Amino acid sequence: MIRWHAGASTVAPALPPPTPAPRPATRRRLRPCSAKKPADDGDRAGGGSSLLSKSVLLRSGVALFALGFVDAGYSGDWSRIGAISKDTEDLLKQGAYAVVPLSLALIFSLSQDSSSES
Repeated sequence: MIRWHAGASTVAPALPPPTPAPRPATRRRLRPCSAKKPADDGDRAGGGSSLLSKSVLLRSGVALFALGFVDAGYSGDWSRIGAISKDTEDLLKQGAYAVVPLSLALIFSLSQDSSSES
């Protein structure tokens, strides 16, 4: 083995990379695939309900709005990083007492509307 002197320590040369194993002679042929879904007879042709309907998205948005009020008013994080002032935080805290019950009422009224339409 060859050694080179590099300062106060010795360094050995790196080993050559191992040779790859030979590939088998039979290889699979690649075929193009289609991203289109095959048409089925009952494939939402009659306006079937999707997983995320407008009602679910609207209720989720209202709930997120109400949770935003609670987070901004009560966590203290937003005023600590300087995004809102302490006065605004106190105002959001008071506003949450009106926004959260109204949001809950809207969420439950939307769920009753969507169940009565079905």
